[in-house]
Amino acid sequence: MKKYLIIALLVIALLIVGYLTFVMAVIEIAIGSIFLVIFVIALLGLWITWKNRKDD
Repeated sequence: MKKYLIIALLVIALLIVGYLTFVMAVIEIAIGSIFLVIFVIALLGLWITWKNRKDD
């Protein structure tokens, strides 16, 4: 009985660690995507500014 209890606790701990790892990865991907969008918008603004100054 004690052996099965230890195995069950280890499996539950493994599932919790796997779930938290997945959640942290999703959060990091979301933050990275937001920063990537901000970078693209800034790059587009810089390109538009450069294009307007070059045409003058």
